[in-house]
Amino acid sequence: MKMSIWFYSALALVVCTGCGKKNNEGVSYEERFKVRRVTIRDVMSQTGEVRPLVKVELKSEASGRIQKVYVKEGQRVMRKDTILVIDPQRLQYQRDRMDLAVERTRIQAERAKRDYLQAESLATFGTISANELQNRKNESDLAEISYKQQTLELKDIVDQLQKTVITAPMTGVLTGLTVEEGEIAVSATSGFQAGTAIGTIADINKLEVVSQIGEVDYVNLRLGQQVVIRPEAVENVSTHGTITFIALSAKKAANQELGNFEVRASIDSIISGIAPGINVNVEYVLMEKKDVVGVPNHFIERRGDRSFVRMGGKDKEGKRKITSVPVELGKTDYKYFEIVSGLKEGDVVFFKQESEDGANPPGQARRNAGMGAPRGGGGGRPH
Repeated sequence: MKMSIWFYSALALVVCTGCGKKNNEGVSYEERFKVRRVTIRDVMSQTGEVRPLVKVELKSEASGRIQKVYVKEGQRVMRKDTILVIDPQRLQYQRDRMDLAVERTRIQAERAKRDYLQAESLATFGTISANELQNRKNESDLAEISYKQQTLELKDIVDQLQKTVITAPMTGVLTGLTVEEGEIAVSATSGFQAGTAIGTIADINKLEVVSQIGEVDYVNLRLGQQVVIRPEAVENVSTHGTITFIALSAKKAANQELGNFEVRASIDSIISGIAPGINVNVEYVLMEKKDVVGVPNHFIERRGDRSFVRMGGKDKEGKRKITSVPVELGKTDYKYFEIVSGLKEGDVVFFKQESEDGANPPGQARRNAGMGAPRGGGGGRPH
């Protein structure tokens, strides 16, 4: 019986001790913090798509059946490497016919010129009228024009023949190949349609991330601003980037009141997990202040427009107690508040779940729910 009484008495003592801690000054508190210098960062996290900074869509300038494809998708190619060849036979027939047409008009032009020169000689003796002479001259000029026209058409056919061999316009990787041998390619210069898409060559050494930023947050971004890029497929790996483009106008999706601004950031260095077409996590640092006096967010109490922290003090009788001290706040990252005035480095502040007048600290709801609520469309992560 005595053993039971002793056990329950000891248990009650432990419970009471846990309910209210005391520091070495005899002041009751739940949590204490020694004011120190911290870094305050407000970070917005968004999902972005990796795209090549430089890419070229391949299309044919000649029409015909694809005779031979020399590359495969994913293959690295050098500038002027052969991609494919279009069967040139039809164009060769056209070239041969144009050769004959050019030769015929050349002969006609020479004959018309001889007739004109002969008429001009006869006109000096008055054996041919001035009107007839003018007609001979016109015929010579028209024959010359016809010859030049046929010559230009021949050059066009020869140019098309050269374009049946499609080469790489730049050095890069063939990220897409949409045709096969035997298919019919339609010229992109025909004027009737866009032409057959052959594939895409991209420089995968120069990539960028494209994100859609809400109109509330985009005003905090600027050209040249640094971002942190984390591939979703690889953990604990990141690289940096620089904002190179911010759209001047927002785009709204159907049935949406708020628009999004396209933001592009070049990737400084390519790391594992980053490739064209994949999604990555992009962290935009909206605010960063280093080496500022700060206290945890939940230590701050708000009373109207004023802010306070709790510090140890003495009452009129000289007994130790916790007193409220007004402070001026600066920036916050929802983890720490910057203290502009009212505290100095090394001061000790105290936290209680509820203040004496029933007021709750401004950061308590966020502290209870989990520090750093999401920002923007992709979710935020305070640092």
